[in-house]
Amino acid sequence: MSLWLGITKIIEDSGLIHRISHLFRPLITRLFTTIPDDHPAISSITLNMLANLFGLGNAATPLGIKAMQDLQTLNEEKDTLSFEMMLFIVVNTASVQLIPFTVVGILSDFGAANPSGIVLPTICATMISAAIALCILFLFRRFAR
Repeated sequence: MSLWLGITKIIEDSGLIHRISHLFRPLITRLFTTIPDDHPAISSITLNMLANLFGLGNAATPLGIKAMQDLQTLNEEKDTLSFEMMLFIVVNTASVQLIPFTVVGILSDFGAANPSGIVLPTICATMISAAIALCILFLFRRFAR
């Protein structure tokens, strides 16, 4: 965890995170509508989503914690989760992955004939689970009022 936090700090200090967050800003601002454009939560959420996207769960954990801390600064009711915090938890838990490096590595170590054969099913499964989770969250928000 310390390694990934250090790498994250280097990426942040180099300015690379701001370039990356600009690429993902349209997606994140559409999902997280109440977060100001210049808030550090955007960068933290972007890094977390990128780590999950590439199947780097160990890197995603400290980034997710940082994103929740950043989202908490926007929360007016400190003892209650904001909708943005719930949304982040859902997106983070669904963990859309392009290439599940860990699973491909394990399959390769155990001699699988085609360890990369799980890439397309993983993309499909994680996209579907993320879409369903987001739909359920928005439905609960709509009917809970």
